[in-house]
Amino acid sequence: MLGTFVVLYLFLCGAAALFVTAVWSLLFHRTETRTFQQSRAFWDLAGKLYLASFGLLALSAFCLLLDLGSPHRFFLLFLRPTASLLSAGSFVLLAALLASGCLAAVHALGWPAPSWARKGLEALCAVLATVLMVYTGLYLAWMEAVPLWSNGALPALFALSSLSSGMAAVLLAAPFVRDWALLSGWIGGLHRAHLVVLGLEFLALVVFLALAAINPFAGPGLAQLVSPDGQAPWFFAGFVLGGIIVPFAAETLRPFTGRVAPVAASEVLCLFGGLILRFCLVLAGSHWLG
Repeated sequence: MLGTFVVLYLFLCGAAALFVTAVWSLLFHRTETRTFQQSRAFWDLAGKLYLASFGLLALSAFCLLLDLGSPHRFFLLFLRPTASLLSAGSFVLLAALLASGCLAAVHALGWPAPSWARKGLEALCAVLATVLMVYTGLYLAWMEAVPLWSNGALPALFALSSLSSGMAAVLLAAPFVRDWALLSGWIGGLHRAHLVVLGLEFLALVVFLALAAINPFAGPGLAQLVSPDGQAPWFFAGFVLGGIIVPFAAETLRPFTGRVAPVAASEVLCLFGGLILRFCLVLAGSHWLG
């Protein structure tokens, strides 16, 4: 059975926050109509987001270390790599840590990095973060011994859940940055993108449940996931309702109500929903193993 530290390793949204920040920065700096004040506000925001992403990725690596049980086994992942997803993912995680750390340092210390170097690092971060978001689902989907996890829709579900959590984290952090109101147009665009991702996440969930339902070997795990005596209360209330439906409704109504507090609360629910999804799937799948 996978332990709590692996679940946290699979969830921590540093990769998704890094992806959102890097792509946002690349798009922002292509905008010719931005003002100096907007550029300064975004530089401040991006610096804090890169630092937060670096911290969350470091925490992911620490969770992996704790699950392996000893620093020796952790360093063996890099000193004696194998042809496994865990080994490959560890190298990608290390590369993402280094790249995000460099970007965080550039913003925090005000290093005069050339524009091409910054853009190159941000493009690299976007690619590495994408791999990490997909990798977490593949890590479980390739475990054929657990029929509930051996599901073609699981990587997409995990990737979209990670992306949704990363967007929620970025949207929660934005108002705490000086002059963030100058970026209201960009933040509004991120809210709209989050709405689309939430819709795709719900679609991926439906496909995942449908594929699990037609797989006779996944029956016991699926029953554990949706049974009231199993993970159903957490799965449906915590993930489906709190992690998708409520945030989707809040993002849909935001342009009409203009109220910030309900949307911020829904972003928090979205983060908890992503964590609950992983705990429920791991527990339901592990039930098959006894």
